[in-house]
Amino acid sequence: MKIVIERFDRKKHYKQDYDIKKEDIINKTLLYALLFIKQTKDATLNFTASCRSAICGAYAVRVNGHAVLACDTKMKNLLGTYDDPDILNIAPIANFRVISDLVVDLEPSVESLKKIHPAIAPKDEFSPKKGCVQTQAKFDKIVKEWDCILCGCCASECNKLSADNSDYMEPFVFVHAFRAAFDSRNKNDMLHTKASVMGGLWNCVHCQECIDRCPKGINAAENIASLRIKAIKKGLTSGVGPAHAKAFYTDLVDGSGRLNEVLLALRSEGAATITKTGLVITLWRSGKLNPLHIFGEKEIEGHKDLVKMIKAAQAANKE
Repeated sequence: MKIVIERFDRKKHYKQDYDIKKEDIINKTLLYALLFIKQTKDATLNFTASCRSAICGAYAVRVNGHAVLACDTKMKNLLGTYDDPDILNIAPIANFRVISDLVVDLEPSVESLKKIHPAIAPKDEFSPKKGCVQTQAKFDKIVKEWDCILCGCCASECNKLSADNSDYMEPFVFVHAFRAAFDSRNKNDMLHTKASVMGGLWNCVHCQECIDRCPKGINAAENIASLRIKAIKKGLTSGVGPAHAKAFYTDLVDGSGRLNEVLLALRSEGAATITKTGLVITLWRSGKLNPLHIFGEKEIEGHKDLVKMIKAAQAANKE
């Protein structure tokens, strides 16, 4: 079979082919396959690797356009995913600056992590003598997030980062913000929550790629949603994001039960909506928006039951 690797020698990007016998790598990991290439085919190939046990997070790459953790990806399973192909394309993870071949620059991500203050400040009730303990139930709320190894798979596939990374931090940064903010031992949860809002918390586009590609099964999208809820409960309600969320709730509960696209935009962005007149006309002509809905819509069937379900969920969440 042929493995095609996207390379970078600090001057130009290019692809290089390596012919390998499947029997040499079929029962190994992707990391082993790349080590095999480096040791037997091309010693100049650069990549990072350390523990080989899916703990250090050093070696994430893209295979056929999807991020994976090389040391935790079996070649047999990988080839099976693509129906035993004759060619595999390997590239550095996306949305990071490439340093050399499959090596990317993670320093900007480290700076993002610093902004959300990933360490906690223990409550005053704790001391070196008493310790800093919590119940198993409270620990279980954040235990999954402790599995994050900062490999970058989620960031590689994030649609928001691909479109514009100037106002949004990597998904794994929000994972660690969630872990710190929701730790029952922490006396200042708003330190991490405010930093998350400043880092683009409301700019997530809900593509769900972070969930799909995380090798540890962490739900970064859910963490982001939880941080948004905490931000609103703590009074951080200014801006388009919180207004948009409130508009959704208004339509579903206080309105007809159907999202009113006309009022949704006005409630979310206010007067700024006028700058999108061209988009409104396009949506109207395509039948996706009815200007008359500004006067309200007919209540959907089962709306009262929907409201009961939402109220019950809210009550259960308080408990």
